[in-house]
Amino acid sequence: MRAIVIDDEKPAQLHLERLLRSDGRITPVHCFSTAREGLDFLAAERVDVVFLDIGMPEMNGLEAAEYIQQLDNSIRIIFVTAYADHAVEAFELHALDYVLKPVSSARLAKTIDRISSVTIPVSSPVAAATEVQVSQSGGAGVDAHVPGLLTFKHLDIYRSLNEEAQKHKWRTTKSQELFAFLFHHRGEWVSKEILLDQLWADVSQEKGLTHLHTSVYQIRKLLREWDMTGKLEYNMNRYRLLPGNLVSDVEQFEQGTAYATITSDQVDQLKDIVALYRGDYLEEHDYRWAQAKARELRRKYIRLVMDLAEWNMNHGRGKEAIEQLSELLEREPYAEDICRLMMNVYASLEDQQAILQLYDSFTQTLLEDLGHQPEPETSRLYENLMAR
Repeated sequence: MRAIVIDDEKPAQLHLERLLRSDGRITPVHCFSTAREGLDFLAAERVDVVFLDIGMPEMNGLEAAEYIQQLDNSIRIIFVTAYADHAVEAFELHALDYVLKPVSSARLAKTIDRISSVTIPVSSPVAAATEVQVSQSGGAGVDAHVPGLLTFKHLDIYRSLNEEAQKHKWRTTKSQELFAFLFHHRGEWVSKEILLDQLWADVSQEKGLTHLHTSVYQIRKLLREWDMTGKLEYNMNRYRLLPGNLVSDVEQFEQGTAYATITSDQVDQLKDIVALYRGDYLEEHDYRWAQAKARELRRKYIRLVMDLAEWNMNHGRGKEAIEQLSELLEREPYAEDICRLMMNVYASLEDQQAILQLYDSFTQTLLEDLGHQPEPETSRLYENLMAR
């Protein structure tokens, strides 16, 4: 196996090179003092292993690892660090292993044993990208074996769409938020600066970068271990998530709410779309960056339920319309347009007592909670319906 060493300290380079040659199982073909020099070499030459120092100026080892993975994700990375507190973070990143300085021959031998026991896959970035594109443009049917993502109320990823599917357990809340943020901007490049500002503004830039790299690794590990065709790409200090075969409730919901008018052929399908809305978009996480999208999706949900209720009213299904609107009014207790539509539905059922009870209850809620009376339009409708 061929390897390169990237370390800004010349004595450390020479020491590690001597140990590798002494072991004999890995051939050190070159040593570099900067990450940029090492990356230029890797762009033209094939190696199996990179021994990478973490604490380097200009571009540290964690950032360099991102570029190495982008060049060839089959390359095994062994982080070399002088600090034990970096060791755990490095191990959770792209590394197959990490070693602490000063490197001993016995510790290095264990690392090489580990490298030798792992089969190095042959991977084609072009083939992987093609696989994602094919998946994204797949047929209309949904395979129950593909992974599923829920974003309404709470973010959850399931191994498949089957009812008993395994749910992913996030290592940290920040890796979960990073996935949510990148999926929120799926297909778009997001700069590292924006990610640090949105997710790690409360820590130093150095610490934020470490957390970012660790979270990126956790997401890539999930994509790999669950055989997902999606990719988390890195280029020019930017990240991009391609969802691949991941099926999400929010995408299904937005596709379902793109109707112009409701027809009898759509009703059952649109009921299923309503059921997707378990709560507001990422509601329980309270992500500031998701609030505008949450409001937009909530408006679509309200419009969908009201359109379905009106369709049911016009087709003699008043009781079903009342069930739909009652549930909606619980979510939106001050919505005058929902109250007015409910009164019209009750009128279609010739239930004036229900109109009276609804109006009195709604008026009391507005007065006690907000301190004002119903809008004139609502009051006029009530009076007209009760005068019939």
